[in-house]
Amino acid sequence: MTQQTAVRHPGAPLRAPRHMRSALFLDHLFGSLGLFTVFPVLGLLLAARTPGTGSGWVGAGLFCYTASAGLSALVLNRWLHRVGYRTGMVGGVLLSAVAFGSLPYPSAPWALCALLILAGTGVSVHYTVSRVLIAEAVSDDIGRHKIFSLFQIAVNAGAMLGPFIANALYREGDPRLLMAVIALCYLLAGGVLTPGVPRGHRPPATSGSWPLSRSMLREVVRTSAVWRLVVVGTVGTFAYAQFYSAFALYVGRDFDSGAMRSALLAVPALSIVLLQTLVTAGVGRLMAAGRTPLNLLGHANLLFAAAMLLLGSWLPAAVGAVLAVVVFALAEMVWAPMMSTAFASLRTGSSLEVMHLRQVCRTTGDALGSLAGGSLFLLLHDAGRGGLYWAALGLLTLAATVPLAFRDREPARPGPRD
Repeated sequence: MTQQTAVRHPGAPLRAPRHMRSALFLDHLFGSLGLFTVFPVLGLLLAARTPGTGSGWVGAGLFCYTASAGLSALVLNRWLHRVGYRTGMVGGVLLSAVAFGSLPYPSAPWALCALLILAGTGVSVHYTVSRVLIAEAVSDDIGRHKIFSLFQIAVNAGAMLGPFIANALYREGDPRLLMAVIALCYLLAGGVLTPGVPRGHRPPATSGSWPLSRSMLREVVRTSAVWRLVVVGTVGTFAYAQFYSAFALYVGRDFDSGAMRSALLAVPALSIVLLQTLVTAGVGRLMAAGRTPLNLLGHANLLFAAAMLLLGSWLPAAVGAVLAVVVFALAEMVWAPMMSTAFASLRTGSSLEVMHLRQVCRTTGDALGSLAGGSLFLLLHDAGRGGLYWAALGLLTLAATVPLAFRDREPARPGPRD
């Protein structure tokens, strides 16, 4: 991995339009605003649309969306490289707009699940193609990291504002206004993309019809830089998932103050909106000094581990939770954009294929982390051993990260300014 990586596919070079950065920021802002407006009320909406069917269909609907948003781009791999960047990204958000906007009308559970699958498909295709675009259009890791950091700010701004819009507009008997606003958010995302995404270029094809070819899997097994990134990235995602599973359960069960619970869960999003630019500048200086993306991803894992060790320490619960959430917020500001930067910097396969590999790591870590946080943590917590969960997980994160992420350091190689 180097600071400057060549474009991976033949033909005319992909030149980023002048307004690509701002267009992608606004696109992610509107898309995230729509997503985090629907998330707080999606379960309620499904329950209201399927009265008398029990909670099974609510869970099925949520699963359909989550699985589709995580995996659809992999399933559609053989077609993704046949459409242009603009078509894939705009088409993805339009599909999500139509699907979410249609949710208030059918009452059959299977139809609601089908719409959620379509909504997730649009999200999956859009975000995968957008990351491939950055990997291809921006030729240096520092420049890519700046844009991926902008994505992080946009997503968290949407996460802060969305629940307020949901609470203001949701009506159980008539969710049409809320879902129309959500659809409008996705339409706006598609509108701002049009002038900022290059025309006449397509994502590079993978080396086979499968999202991860045999040659890529061989690289994962045989190439040190690749398999170490896969392990460190998956471990970091597993640790990241604890905040939205085990930590959320811990706060909900152990803190009586509603204001305290809300503050603890809101700190990361607020911190990212306010401080991500400063953290990104610091990370950029470290990369310019020779730190590799894998090395910096490892530092984020160490911060996740520190947050968990604080939760499992002898500190009073409130003090430990406050310190842990501050450390977690800093870790997320490094980890989230660096996950995309690190995989984009791999010099193996096509950009589309390495982004598929990133998605597999992200989905695996999220799923296993949420499973552990929602089951094993509760088991230990209810037995009075919740601190053991945090301490063990922090130590395991350290043990899995340190030997893999800090084995090398590359000399700085300046890349072009973007």
